[in-house]
Amino acid sequence: VLPEQPPKRFITAGSHRVCYVEGGRPDLPKAILLHGWIASHALYRRVFQELGELFHFFALDLVGFGDSDKPDPASVAYDPPFYAAQLGAFADAIGLKDPFHLIAQSMGGMVATEFAIRQPGRVKRLILIDSAGIEVPPPLIGMVLQAPLIGKPLFMALGGTRKTLDDFLKKDVYHVGSVYDPAVVDEMQRVLREPGGKAAAYATLMRMVSPKVYKTFSSRFADVTVPTAVIWGERDKLFPLERCGKTVVGRIAGARLHVVIDSGHEPPVEQPARFIEALKQSLA
Repeated sequence: VLPEQPPKRFITAGSHRVCYVEGGRPDLPKAILLHGWIASHALYRRVFQELGELFHFFALDLVGFGDSDKPDPASVAYDPPFYAAQLGAFADAIGLKDPFHLIAQSMGGMVATEFAIRQPGRVKRLILIDSAGIEVPPPLIGMVLQAPLIGKPLFMALGGTRKTLDDFLKKDVYHVGSVYDPAVVDEMQRVLREPGGKAAAYATLMRMVSPKVYKTFSSRFADVTVPTAVIWGERDKLFPLERCGKTVVGRIAGARLHVVIDSGHEPPVEQPARFIEALKQSLA
């Protein structure tokens, strides 16, 4: 079982039911937190207490993931504009009138970037953590699963097996191997087995986190006008610091980079104390 979380809540945002957790005092600055592909709000499980000392935060499960709705990919786009609109609907639903901090990791970074470009007046500060969006070759399994014709049937058959998820976390996501927790894989498998879970995961694999999408999305970072900080794991294998992190920082005017030493792709999980320190610096 994952470490104790704030209790799950549900709200209708736009036409979808969204799961989220909330923490921190209502008088603190507001923040929305986003996660990456096949993850959930539990990405922040090791830092919820510290986040609650900095913000009144809302960490949500993006539509298609966690305990949020998983609509049929034939009916929703599952692309950056869809997710940006969905984020706006969530902010409306929880009653955020004033600009808020937007903190987002990996695939969530693309959602946050798109939202910040479309609705800059709503974002007080954009904080990207190891964001997707810069073209980089995927891991071998990713290449195979995104291949025409064979990719989708393979994903429906093999995506979400214990071995593929274990390998993905141990070989591609984490630099700090000791943070691997079988409960995380149990949770991923539970979500993928839900009705629509695999279809949503495959749709986002193709429409959000594929090299083809990055090719067109990467130029979007230059359109960000809100104050931005970029937090990056020094040892990120999926999106290497030199190739991806520094490119993102170079494209966003005035962005500042905070490197989390000895972390892979998930600093909030791998180096919670260093992540919170980088977060505090990015707010300074």
